[in-house]
Amino acid sequence: MKVARIGLVGISGFGKTHLKTIQKLEGRYIEFKAFSEINYEKNKDEIERLKSKGARYYVDYQEMLDKESDLDFVVLSTPIHLHSPMAVHAMEKGFNVLLEKPPSVTIQDVDKIIDVSKKTGRICAVDFQNTSGKAFRRLVDYVTEGRFGRLKSLVGVGKWKRDEAYYQRTPWAGKLKFNGHYVLDGTINNPLSHLLNNLLILAAASTDGGGVPEEVTAELYHGHRIESEDTACVRIITQAGIEVMYYTTLCNPQQETPFILLKGTEGEAYWDYSNVLKVKFSDGNEESFNFGYEDLFENMYVNMVKSLFEREQLYCPVDITRNFVLASNGAFESCDSVVEIPDDCIIVQREGESVVTYIKDIEEIIDKASSEKKLFSEIGVSWAVRSKPFKLSGYREFRKYGGEGDSRG
Repeated sequence: MKVARIGLVGISGFGKTHLKTIQKLEGRYIEFKAFSEINYEKNKDEIERLKSKGARYYVDYQEMLDKESDLDFVVLSTPIHLHSPMAVHAMEKGFNVLLEKPPSVTIQDVDKIIDVSKKTGRICAVDFQNTSGKAFRRLVDYVTEGRFGRLKSLVGVGKWKRDEAYYQRTPWAGKLKFNGHYVLDGTINNPLSHLLNNLLILAAASTDGGGVPEEVTAELYHGHRIESEDTACVRIITQAGIEVMYYTTLCNPQQETPFILLKGTEGEAYWDYSNVLKVKFSDGNEESFNFGYEDLFENMYVNMVKSLFEREQLYCPVDITRNFVLASNGAFESCDSVVEIPDDCIIVQREGESVVTYIKDIEEIIDKASSEKKLFSEIGVSWAVRSKPFKLSGYREFRKYGGEGDSRG
C-alpha cells in the first residue's frame, strides 16, 4: 500500500493520542512529515524529540500548510472552536483533512465544512473513532440490509464520572462559549458525543431521512458548577419517524460502558463501547459477537489512508455528522437554560488528588428513564425541568447564548 504523507496540527492535549497512533503506523501506512504547535515552551521536549526523528516543526499551522504542499492529509487536533475554521482553511489550500470530533458545534459551521469539501473535492473525515470497531460496522451493515425491519427506536446510555481536574485541564472545558466562540462543551459535544453520533448513523442507515432530526426535546443539567451540561436526556424524532433517546451523565459514581439498544419490527440489537454486539431476530435466531480490543484510532487512520489510495468508504465523512450537529443544536435550543442540580441532590467529595461530584441516584434515574423511553421530568425526578419540543425544519443557524436574530433560514 502507498504510504500517506501527513502533518499534525496540535501535539498537546488530545494531540498526544494522535502522536501515539502516528508512531504506531509510521512506515506502514503513514510518513510523519511535519507538525505545528503554538506552545513551544510547554511542549519543548516532545517538539525536539519529533524534530530529531525528522519531522519538521512549525509554530504556525498556516506556515506548515504553505511550505508542506505535498502532504496527503493533515490531522487537526485543536480546541473545539478551531475545528471549523482550520478545516475550511486546510481544504481551501488543497489538503485532505482528518478532523478531531466534534467537526463543529453549530449547524452553520458544519455546513460550511461540507460545502468547502464538495467545492474543493477534498476529503474531510471526522475522528469519531467509535464508528470504526468491527461490532459497530457489522451492526451498520445489518441495519443497511434491513435485517431488523423498520427501525422503531434507538436508545443510547452513557454513565461516566469526571473530576474537577477534568474541568481545569483547559480554559474552555465546561463552557458554552469561549472567547466569543461556541464550544457547548459537555456530554453531547465532547466525551459522549460518539454515542449520539452512532445512534444517528444507525438511524440514517435504515432508510432515507432516517437519521435527520425533525424534532428535539431535551433536558440539560449540570451537577458540576460549570456553564454547560454534564447530564442530559434527549428525545429526537427523525424525518422517518424513528425515536432516538440519548441519556448521559458525567456525575456517575463509577465509569460504565456506554451502550445502544436498537429495536425494529423484525428484531433488536445491543451494542456497546467494548466491541460487543448481540442481536435477536423475530424468527428466534440470535447472534453474539465480542470482537475484543481494537485500536480504534489506528482504524481511523488506516481508513483515511485507504480512502485516499484504495477508495475505501470512510467510516465517518463530515457530511454524515451533520445529523449529529443538528441534533445537538436542537437540544440546546429546546432548553431555556442548562439547569443546575440543587445542592441537596449532589454529593461533592475528595477522591485521591481531586474532587468529584455525583448526582444522587443518577444511575437509577437514567436506568428508569431509558427503560421507559422518557425524559427525567416525565418520570417525576424532583429537580427535573420540563422543556419544549424544538422543530428543526428549515433550521440553518445556531445563535443562542449571545447570538442575535432569528435562527431559521
